[in-house]
Amino acid sequence: MHKRAACAAFDALNAELHEISDWMYHHPEVGFAERGAAEKLIGFLEKEGLAVQRCVGGMDTAFVGTYQGPQPGPTIGVFAEYDALPDIGHACGHNIIGAAAIGAAAAVKRAWPGLPGTIQLFGSPAEEGGGGKVIMVEKGLVQHLDAAMMIHASVADRVLTNNLSVQRMDVTFHGKTAQPAGSAHEGVSALEAAMLTWTNINAIRQYLKPDFYVHGIMSEGGFAANVIPDRASLVLYVRAPRGKDVDYLLQRVSNCAQAAALTVGATVAMAERGRRFLRMVNNPTMAGLLEANYEALGREVEPPTPRPRASTDMGNVSQVVPSIHGYIRIGDAEAIGNTHSPEFAPHTITEQAHRAIDDAAKAMAMTCIDLYAKPELLAQARREWQVLMEEESG
Repeated sequence: MHKRAACAAFDALNAELHEISDWMYHHPEVGFAERGAAEKLIGFLEKEGLAVQRCVGGMDTAFVGTYQGPQPGPTIGVFAEYDALPDIGHACGHNIIGAAAIGAAAAVKRAWPGLPGTIQLFGSPAEEGGGGKVIMVEKGLVQHLDAAMMIHASVADRVLTNNLSVQRMDVTFHGKTAQPAGSAHEGVSALEAAMLTWTNINAIRQYLKPDFYVHGIMSEGGFAANVIPDRASLVLYVRAPRGKDVDYLLQRVSNCAQAAALTVGATVAMAERGRRFLRMVNNPTMAGLLEANYEALGREVEPPTPRPRASTDMGNVSQVVPSIHGYIRIGDAEAIGNTHSPEFAPHTITEQAHRAIDDAAKAMAMTCIDLYAKPELLAQARREWQVLMEEESG
């Protein structure tokens, strides 16, 4: 009964949510600067009767919207993202994520006036590298939750995600300038050291495990072709399944950089930057509920990708509370490209994308209702999470 009511409640809201998603697409804002998007999402939640706390965790664009039902019960969190990528906008579909999340929270509130528990909508900024959810975890803002969830736009419907931990590492080389045509012997090229580091990393790739990744850019390499660069920098992302794997891989990369600096005669400085995203711990009970609700909406769920891919700060949430991070299809990869490609962004405002908002919101609302209605499912999810976390730390 409550599930049908949630779907009907959402149908009365979906046109407004499509408009919010489309607005975010046309007004992309990067991490920690999503002021317009945050105001759009907050305005909707307040109109729907959720009490909104702004600037949570010391972040200007982070917020939590809360509806506490008249009966005591569990607290379930739904997570919204709304930051865009530099230059290519919403090529990860965070406009869809944000609209679906607030729609799910509103649908639960509307569908169950006597809600036995609390629904919270977490507005988490800067998923694309800044790590708003990591900050929320560090500030103790999510530990009270009994369950947490979100759904991401994709090229397939999935309820399990095969993500990796990730850490950014900045590497800066210092050398000595000189005129390359007449006095190169007096200089030390920081650029050569940076390029040699790439060569060293490529040399060890075949000896790394299949789910260990190193990728990045050269962010600085000199200012004039007729001056030997005295400074060059790399920005690297290191990905691996567990924290100890990331630490191991960071050391291998450090060795590559130090060897390059020694060869060229430069000095090198390395520093971990930003917040580490941890691997997603998928909760089987919650994933099973989401899958059943996807199927009830006419969607066919595919298995997770066979090899780990990408990273998300939802992983940090999943390591303190039972969580799921689903995906929802907005088109085929052949037609729309993959996330983080320029081709993907315009497909987030199509009719198929609007349907994805509808189904993602309904599926999350229905999954929340399953958990409110059957406390034994939450208890089972908690037991599973405890076992999984023991394995994660082993």
